[in-house]
Amino acid sequence: MDSAIDLAKLPPLEGWLPIHVDWDQTPAAVDWCHVGKRRLLEPFFEQTVEKCLRDPFNLLFRHQSALEVLTQWQRLRPGLPPNGFIFHMSRCGSTLLAQMLATLPKNIVISEAPPIDSMLRPKSRGVTEEQQVAWLRGLLSALGQRRNEEEKYFFVKFDSWHTHNLTLIQRAFPKVPCFFRYRDPREVLMSQLQHPGLHMVPGLVESRPPETSFSTNAPVPAEERCVQVLASICTAAIDQLRTGSGRAVNYTELPDSIWTWLREYFQLDYSVAEISRMRDVAQFDAKTPSLFFKADSERKRNQLTALGREMSARWLEPVYAELEDLRGGQERAQAKTAS
Repeated sequence: MDSAIDLAKLPPLEGWLPIHVDWDQTPAAVDWCHVGKRRLLEPFFEQTVEKCLRDPFNLLFRHQSALEVLTQWQRLRPGLPPNGFIFHMSRCGSTLLAQMLATLPKNIVISEAPPIDSMLRPKSRGVTEEQQVAWLRGLLSALGQRRNEEEKYFFVKFDSWHTHNLTLIQRAFPKVPCFFRYRDPREVLMSQLQHPGLHMVPGLVESRPPETSFSTNAPVPAEERCVQVLASICTAAIDQLRTGSGRAVNYTELPDSIWTWLREYFQLDYSVAEISRMRDVAQFDAKTPSLFFKADSERKRNQLTALGREMSARWLEPVYAELEDLRGGQERAQAKTAS
């Protein structure tokens, strides 16, 4: 598909990261940002990009390319292959897990990167699944470029609504182990009611709620919308987990799971000192690392409104129970294999 001439014409992209996929252009294009050897240590990808864009070099020199450059660059300079994919219900400790991994110089961690979201939701008509798969592979190859000699492992934490894209993602990366993190639904619901995510705002993200959910003639209570969006995310994950692809991981398993069975699941080699370093990170708030972590599960459950409890019992708790059953079955199968 790509010729040697195309490769020869590629711009020098060492030290550059793709930060935006622009579907409004014809043809669609990719915006790049120069990061040099900077490690991605912020809780979210876009926070690192915001800091890099303040650099005078990035203010003066912007780079944009055609989407095909992603696949061409992958051929010329493939990045690290992904070691693991993190999917999640939202507000369930996935950011902490990403921060724990990112603290080690040997890990590249991409956390909820907007260009991945754009790639999974193309606005351009006529984009085939084959093209999406090729571009997604090229995009992750560019994001997984080694910028330092120590870098050895590569992880991607997707946005919560990307469980709806699991089939496409696993078609692009069939051998990459993944898991789905979830939490007591009442706690997640309360967190979303206090600080709604993008997918809770109607029209911002296609979150695919069940067809039976909302009345078209009356305003929908926030509790109902949040519950049904969360249920749709969990249901999509359950459908994939039932095929035997991926693991279910409860919020209560963090942080210990990262240096127990998850290390083996992702086939990682961490020293005692590195595990100690990750333990230190677990003491702090994942989204605000300058603050110490404070357990809030009981407070969230107690603060949930009566309508929230009713909606959770109706829509969320049955899928939570199903996730727990799946997790239990996976743990029993693992124990049987180990013995």
